Amino acid sequence: MAKKKKNTAAMRRQAELEKRQQFGKNAAKKNREKQLQNQPYNKAAIQQAAQAPAKKVTDAPASAAPVWKREDNIAPLSLTYKPSIKTQNIDFTAPITIRVQSLSPLHLGSGQADVNVDAEVIHDDTGLPYFPAKRFKGLLYESALEVAEMSELAGLTLLNKNEIDALFQHGCLGDTQLIVSNLYLEDYEQMHEDWNYLQEEFPALFQVTDVLEQYTSLRYQTKIDRETGTAADTSLHNMRVVDEGLSFEGHCCVQNGNRRALEILALALRNLSQSGLKRTRGFGRIACTMEQDGKDLLRPILREILTAAERSL
Repeated sequence: MAKKKKNTAAMRRQAELEKRQQFGKNAAKKNREKQLQNQPYNKAAIQQAAQAPAKKVTDAPASAAPVWKREDNIAPLSLTYKPSIKTQNIDFTAPITIRVQSLSPLHLGSGQADVNVDAEVIHDDTGLPYFPAKRFKGLLYESALEVAEMSELAGLTLLNKNEIDALFQHGCLGDTQLIVSNLYLEDYEQMHEDWNYLQEEFPALFQVTDVLEQYTSLRYQTKIDRETGTAADTSLHNMRVVDEGLSFEGHCCVQNGNRRALEILALALRNLSQSGLKRTRGFGRIACTMEQDGKDLLRPILREILTAAERSL
């Protein structure tokens, strides 16, 4: 009899525990429903989804839209592109605007140093940093050679070294030639005029270094002694870097240009992703675009090149 009472009490405790657990689940469910009801954007989203017409399913073959025709695969996601120009409106000899955005700290070395900075960046007379034309053109040439090597390994014929050398006048002379100007910060002319005025009117308050510090910062590094595991003596040094997020722009043109010259330039710009020192340590990441008449020129040219490469496979 005692054993029966004991079993009955255990059953009651088990039933009470299950009842409490179910009550907790119901309370949590009601609380979630109440929270959803108090969020008007959820209701609007549900109503909008319910009222939206069903998408039509088409039987278009997959080959109708190759993956490299998508603009998000052609353009770096970090850049904002303007509307693309129509290919039939491209002027092969007209000036082209090139934009370079720093995606990480960038060291554009000037080869100079002083008691405060071991490696200075190149800047103009007021202290505004800029991208030298000769250096940028050299980077474009190296980038074009990389594209030629990669396309050869992939079994494609995007570029070859001879036409690259002819465009950049590298070891040979020809009628077609790429001319690149210095790349300055956006709104450079107005900024240069303003800083120049302040430096002339208030020389005690505005110096070249004061302007330079507005667009750059100093990075310190040291060498570790492998034997002691501590910083090596007299190894502390610094370098000035252009801040991340700054955008440079300049102009280029192709004398006696043609479509092929712009294709080489577009491939070199798209492949160019690094510049300056410490590239393997997170510095010098950049992204480039090219425009004509205020419209994007890079993506339409790349789409034509890659579509033609697909058909040749």
